Order: sequence, then structure tokens, then C-alpha cells
Amino acid sequence: MSETSADFYLLLWQTNNATFASMLSSRGMAQPKLVNINEYAVFNEQVASGAAWWISRLERYDAVGLRGNWLSGYQLHDLLASLLTKPGMPNSYSYTDANYVPNGEWQVYKYYNMNMTGTRVKTTGTGDRIMDVYSTIGSDKVRTLCGTRLQTGTWYITINKLSAIGLPTSGTLNIHTYGFVDAGHYGQVDAPTDRGYYTHTYSGDSVTFAVYQTQQDQFTAWGFEFALNGK
Repeated sequence: MSETSADFYLLLWQTNNATFASMLSSRGMAQPKLVNINEYAVFNEQVASGAAWWISRLERYDAVGLRGNWLSGYQLHDLLASLLTKPGMPNSYSYTDANYVPNGEWQVYKYYNMNMTGTRVKTTGTGDRIMDVYSTIGSDKVRTLCGTRLQTGTWYITINKLSAIGLPTSGTLNIHTYGFVDAGHYGQVDAPTDRGYYTHTYSGDSVTFAVYQTQQDQFTAWGFEFALNGK
């Protein structure tokens, strides 16, 4: 499967996955235990916000994927498929230089790997398929990672059934926000930015809050955390 078709398949996976299962079932064939996507995310979509979007899709459909690597020359086998960079790039580059530093996407994958532990919860992406989310319930916090596909705008995240983790069905909830900024493939980003706490009033056992993908934060992914006790 080419990268272009893999991207399209993931974009429409919410319908394609059911169609694929129905097609196999009608022919008496079992659905494969694992779907492996050969190369996801074209080069210009390999930004922090895009990384969060792809992670969300792959997690939702229990798939694994090979990250697209469209570098050339020595860089093809260096820089961990555009997740690492080196000081001075892109103006200068040395294959033997082992002074690697992380870029914005690296920070998204690091947070996904190190912080989003616990139980994965059911999520759905936005109807326009532009923003997507991945969320887990850990031993201490609920964590949600989200990102968009290179677009600006305002989207909303709704978290339902707060009482399932011991919170009241109405009240206030303090949500800690992190921004995973993107400085380009070769731009060094040492850590996500702490955007502070925001208090949200909620009722009906669910909370809704906005995600503002401004021009300044067009390529920023977002992490939202709140404690299981709501404080």
C-alpha cells in the first residue's frame, strides 16, 4: 500500500474498517488480528499536531503503522525518520555527528509512550475528520492527547461518564494543558510548553472544552490532564 493510499485508508477508517470486516465475513474469512499500515503521514504532515492525529487513529483501530521516511542520502538512515535533528540543521549536516536533539514530534511520541499509561478509553474523532483524540485513564490522572491535520479552527472535546472514575456528575474540573509546539523537522524542541490550569464548570456527567488551533499554534498538539479526584 502506498503512503498516499495508506493516508486515505486511515482517514476513512471509521467506515473502511467496518466494510473490510463485512467483506471478509461474507466470504467466511476471519478478520486479521492485526492491521499493519505501510507508511503513514506524508512528509509535510509530520508535525506535532499530525503525530497526535495519527496516534489517535492507529490506537482506535488497534493497528500498527510504519512511519513514513522520505529523507534522502545519509539522512534516510539517520535522524530517526525525522524525529530527531542536530544543531545547525538544515544549513549544515554531518552523518558522523552524534549530537542528536529532539524536535516537536519527538515530544509527542515521548509523551504518548511515557505518560499515557493505564486503560485506553473509547474515543471518536470529529465529524470533519480534522481533529482526533486519544485518551487513557491512569492510576493518577486522565490524559488526553489531540491534534489536527494542518488546519486552524476551533474544535471541542467532550469527556463523558466522569462518575465512572469517581467524580461527581456536576461541579468544576481543573484541567492542565500542555502544548506540543512544532519548530519544523530540524527545529529543536526540548519539552512541551506548560499552558497552565483551566477550571471548567460541568454538569450531566460530562465536561466539554474548546481546542483553539490558531495560526500561531497551527502545528501544535495538545495534552490535557486532570486528576482522578478532579483537583
